[in-house]
Amino acid sequence: MRGFSLMKKTGILVLFVILSIAVVHIVQAVYAEEEDSITVATSCYVDFKINELKQEADLKITELTSKIEDLEKELQEIEQYGKFVALELNQDQRLITGASGEIILRGGKAKAIGGEGGGLSDITAGTGADINTDEDVPLNHLLLISRDDGRGLRVVSSKAWVLVKGPYTIE
Repeated sequence: MRGFSLMKKTGILVLFVILSIAVVHIVQAVYAEEEDSITVATSCYVDFKINELKQEADLKITELTSKIEDLEKELQEIEQYGKFVALELNQDQRLITGASGEIILRGGKAKAIGGEGGGLSDITAGTGADINTDEDVPLNHLLLISRDDGRGLRVVSSKAWVLVKGPYTIE
C-alpha cells in the first residue's frame, strides 16, 4: 500500500506541475494578445498622426520660407549698397548717409555735415583727421561715415557730382 500511496502522490505532483506549466503558458498567451492589441493602430489614428506631422512640416516650411525671404531682402540691400551710385545734386541739396556709407565728391563744391560722433573720415588723406561740419569736402577723396547720425555733405556750387555707397537720403 505504501508503494501505491507514493505513486499516487507522485502522479498528483506531476499533474500539478503540468497544470502549473499550462496555466503559465495560458497567462503568457493572453498577455501577449493584449500586448499585440495595444500596438495595433486604427486607420483613424494613423491618419491623425500623419496630419499632425504634415501640419508640423507645413509650419517648418512656412518658417523657412520666411527666413529665405528675409535673407533675400538682406542680400538685395547688400548688393544695392555694395556699389557706388552716381548722383547729380543741385545747390543746397544735402546728401545724408547711413552707417558704413561712403562718399566721393567727383565735381562741384560741397561742405561737410558732421554728426554727434564726429565728422567725415577722410580715408584718402591718411591723416586720421575728420572733415568737420562746414569744412570743404575735397574732390576725389574717399569719405567714410561710421555712424547713422546725420553725417553727409551739403552742395554749395550750382551742381555737384557725387559717388555714394550705402544707405543714403537726399534732402
